[in-house]
Amino acid sequence: MHWITAPQESPAEADSGFLEVFREDQLIYRAITPPGAAHRAAFPYREKRDLRIRYGGFSDSLDKHETTLYFSENPAKSPVQFDKVDSVFVIGDVHGQYDNLVRLLGNAKLIDANRSWQARRAHLVLLGDLFDRGDDVTKCLWFLYRLEREAEARGGRVHVLLGNHEIMAFLNDLRYTSEKEKRIAQYHQTGYTAMFHVKESVLGRWLASKPALIKINNILLAHGGVSPPFTAFTLQSFNDSLYAFLQEDEFPSLLQEGVATVRGDATLYARRLYFFFGDNSVFWQRGYIMSDTLKNDLKKTLDRFKAKYHVVAHTPVTRLQSFYGGRVFAVDLHNPATEMLLIVSNPYRDKIYRCLLEGKPEPLF
Repeated sequence: MHWITAPQESPAEADSGFLEVFREDQLIYRAITPPGAAHRAAFPYREKRDLRIRYGGFSDSLDKHETTLYFSENPAKSPVQFDKVDSVFVIGDVHGQYDNLVRLLGNAKLIDANRSWQARRAHLVLLGDLFDRGDDVTKCLWFLYRLEREAEARGGRVHVLLGNHEIMAFLNDLRYTSEKEKRIAQYHQTGYTAMFHVKESVLGRWLASKPALIKINNILLAHGGVSPPFTAFTLQSFNDSLYAFLQEDEFPSLLQEGVATVRGDATLYARRLYFFFGDNSVFWQRGYIMSDTLKNDLKKTLDRFKAKYHVVAHTPVTRLQSFYGGRVFAVDLHNPATEMLLIVSNPYRDKIYRCLLEGKPEPLF
């Protein structure tokens, strides 16, 4: 366990850290760490039972926090298709803009004043790219890690999809990572990518279990978009392949110079590069937003997945926009997490809105 305590004006005033670990209501571990800004404590734990941890500064009454770590289920088996959902909210690239995110969710009444889920059976979809550019990526991740479980317990859902920047972070491509985020890893004397290792960290295992392609009602959702080369997959087979690729021992070296094979097979290596980084990949596709000539491709994709709408992020727009006669919606904004798409299911005509940081939702068209 690693945590950071509130900074002090001088090293001499630095606080000790404290950690308490509970299994259900039983205290199973407690530690007081030496004074400093970064703290660490380790203990063996092999049970598949959730842990509740309390941590912070030993003397600072305001620096007290609580987090539940979920080990009791296998998130890799999460469903990727949902029906009969009344309200679907979709946010594009958040890029570490925590304040915008919670303000947007609060104004839409998805969360309450304590930032806990209150939207009952509504579904919230985040279309990837939580990572990079902004200063509060780690804060966003822990917030959504908790909110996901709260929503499910109340009959709703929070869906975190993977985007190209999640894949880049897994592979140590940190060109767009903010200095503040890098400093967190420096405090803990580790690499930034190690904080999200897909097998050795809580957040990494959680993220690696996430899909990149889901369908809710008649809505197909992906970070970049689905083009005909990827319609050979089903929803399940695409996400099963994604999970399997992320778990391979060779995955972390996918972008390293001189690496030309996966398990000795250059063809497999090329397939993985195309899956994650090809121009038409689900993570990088921009065609539906950058071009108005892909009507046939879009029809093939929507027909393949029996969908009416395709909602995508990745390609920035000034405001939420629709393309191809209202069949495609673009939700990645130049100013991240300042608007959110809402599709309200209706047997006669779906209602589609733009949710803002303040005020009531506006009809999109």
